[in-house]
Amino acid sequence: MMRYTLEVEKYGIYCDGTEAAATTQGINRAIFEAAEAGYSEVYIPKGKYLIDAVNRLSVKPEEGAGIRVPSCITLILHPKAEFIVESNSSYGYSCIYIGEVKDVTIKGGKIRGERYQHDFTGHGDLEKRKTHEWGYGINVHGSKNVVIEGVDIADFTGDCIMVNAQGMLNVSWTTYRPARNITIKNCKLDGARRNNISVTGGEDVKIHDNEITNAGINDGCMPMLGIDIEGYGEGDIDYEEPRNVKITNNTFVGNVAQSVCNFSGYEVVISENHSDNTISYGYGTDTNIENNIFVRKDKKYTAIAGLGVSAGFIGNNATISGNTIKGFSSGIDVRGGDVTVSDNTISELSVDGIALATFEAKNVKFSDNTVNHCPGKLCCARNSRDITFEGNELNDSDITAMEIIDSTNVKAKSNDIKRSKQGVVITRSSAKVFDNDVDLTEYPNAAGYSVAFDKGSDVFIKNTHIPSPTNMAIYGESAEGRTVRIKDNDITDAKCLIPIYVIGGKKPEISGNDITFNRTSSGGYGIQTKNTDGALVKENVVYSVSSFALYNPIKTSESINSRVIGNKISGNLSLNQTDIETNNIPI
Repeated sequence: MMRYTLEVEKYGIYCDGTEAAATTQGINRAIFEAAEAGYSEVYIPKGKYLIDAVNRLSVKPEEGAGIRVPSCITLILHPKAEFIVESNSSYGYSCIYIGEVKDVTIKGGKIRGERYQHDFTGHGDLEKRKTHEWGYGINVHGSKNVVIEGVDIADFTGDCIMVNAQGMLNVSWTTYRPARNITIKNCKLDGARRNNISVTGGEDVKIHDNEITNAGINDGCMPMLGIDIEGYGEGDIDYEEPRNVKITNNTFVGNVAQSVCNFSGYEVVISENHSDNTISYGYGTDTNIENNIFVRKDKKYTAIAGLGVSAGFIGNNATISGNTIKGFSSGIDVRGGDVTVSDNTISELSVDGIALATFEAKNVKFSDNTVNHCPGKLCCARNSRDITFEGNELNDSDITAMEIIDSTNVKAKSNDIKRSKQGVVITRSSAKVFDNDVDLTEYPNAAGYSVAFDKGSDVFIKNTHIPSPTNMAIYGESAEGRTVRIKDNDITDAKCLIPIYVIGGKKPEISGNDITFNRTSSGGYGIQTKNTDGALVKENVVYSVSSFALYNPIKTSESINSRVIGNKISGNLSLNQTDIETNNIPI
């Protein structure tokens, strides 16, 4: 490769941080002539170069501004070479502009904005411009094959790096030319007033091994993100699209709102990053958030979040897997639809937070996640449908391990719940709870119910193992029109007075349950109903393994029309005169 070293005197360039107009014009002329002469590299020696970054001839002063890099050029800055934007009052500017060219690399050096010297009083003709959020360090605008490597960029009124398209999609009067094959690596990006990196109209964008810090600090401008992946659109019409963005092995610290938000991008991978704030799939489609490490010390914020489904789409198709989360307020908050959450490890959240949650979501599966030392709710499905919690290890809640509220078709399957105050609480929902282990014996204070439901719920509770409950193992209230099935559960060594208790409703089924008592005093009812009509109490096994007897293994005397059939029991039944009793076997 042929390298040209910038001749500052020849081109009237100042290296002392003065004379912005002459310096900018000189550097641009030197780069252009080097490219014309066949040089592929331009080296910028150490010095402070004051840059006039405003294009005063354009309605968008950030376009075609500052240092303009032509095709097939690598711009190499000495470690002590610094481009400094001259203070101005423009709502937009670019220190380095890479516009609709190809094969460009920027390496090394420092690029500094004038955020703290900027005059925000002038805003042009449009009211929206008063935010002055279009001041960029490097503006990649519809170009192809661009590498930004090892550059230290900070303090811009907008973004450290902007990746955007020329033209717009879905309009007849322009051609859409996105930035393509863009790489940002080994950079330090700090303190931009808006975002440290924005990708609005880019395809095949790779962002890796960067330090991305402090976006939006000191009275920043929304959205104040480390990385914002956000194309412009209205309703279900996209006018620009971020596509195939890979964000890997970056460190995010101190960014005000979030570390990364895929607000509306397609095919986005966010993996192996270190983050102290939220990473979100937003309204994005086809997003993977995997193998990231999230650590905080103040129990604030949600580690992983979503916003919803983008207009015109049926789901997010998001995958959240293999992440480690510690010290946040909440762990993973799923919204939208078609999301899988698996193999994440979550610990030490706040008492007000939730480890695994949905809100207004559909088609979500949480599987094989581990939650420890989280005093708040461990799982919560709220205002959602078609939600599955399967194979999760849920420990140490002072509230409840799983809450299902105002939701339909929720499945809790094969979860292992330990050391929590309550197991599963179902409110105004339809839920199936089966093959779970709910062990509350090690909770340090009096434990609550292992499984509980209210009169607004339809429940099927099956094959749940509940050892040594000190409070009711399964408790619920029902009403006419609701379905209650409690079947084949294994409740062992009960210390409580009533392991299964159902109040109200018509035709609940309580069948095939195996209940043993191991109390230190006499008393208790294995299965009790109250104010039910037509309950089926069938083929249950109820007895005491200690020397202390029960009051009654089954009590339906406060209900009517119960059918008590084929149970194996120790002690006498307590029945109502309207009941049908047959084939019960004393043991």
